[in-house]
Amino acid sequence: MSEAREVVVTGGTGALGREIAAAFLEAGDRIFVPWIAKPERDAVAGRFASAVADGRLSLFEADVAEAHGAAELARQARTARVLVAAAGGFAGGSPVHETELEVWDRMLRLNLRTAVSATRALLPGMLERRDGVVIYVSSQAARRRPAGIAAYAASKAGLVVLTEALQKEVADRGVRVNAVAPDTIDTPANRRAMPDADPSTWTPPGHIAEVVRWLASDAAATVRGAVIPV
Repeated sequence: MSEAREVVVTGGTGALGREIAAAFLEAGDRIFVPWIAKPERDAVAGRFASAVADGRLSLFEADVAEAHGAAELARQARTARVLVAAAGGFAGGSPVHETELEVWDRMLRLNLRTAVSATRALLPGMLERRDGVVIYVSSQAARRRPAGIAAYAASKAGLVVLTEALQKEVADRGVRVNAVAPDTIDTPANRRAMPDADPSTWTPPGHIAEVVRWLASDAAATVRGAVIPV
């Protein structure tokens, strides 16, 4: 990147979010990470202690799925030029008729509502400055739609629709919108959840972070409304 930018990474305390934050820190940018769980916050603060100390990484408590958390996000990072909406989670493993409504609510909240809320908080400033990049983290499940995880797949498919619709709304207004769609990510949580699987076929979080950083760079300035499989 040609110059330092303010970058918001929602979900920045998770396995993927930490690697995304690391990639932007390596590029010399200033990172803002909202957090909910203090142990996760402390883990990030420990890993990036020097960046926290010199102000390159700001951690602040905010549930961005809620109005008050989104307002805090806008206050903390009002001049952010990049939003990476990486907050999310997985639940499911049952047929649609056996999946509790609470699971649907949780998936839509974690994977879609957080992205919409963060976008609503930061997009007005980007449009005013005519300068911004929005990147969502969808999933290959949004395209493949496998049986047994409909709630998760539907929430990630919502991010595909959000990417494409939002890009049309902000066309020619200085903001570009894209998404990455990883396959199974090699995280400790996934290894615990699927102990019999072969993680050598999974995608390392750092590889996804490299694609995200590229999408935010000037080199990807002509890529708009894309959902890139990783």
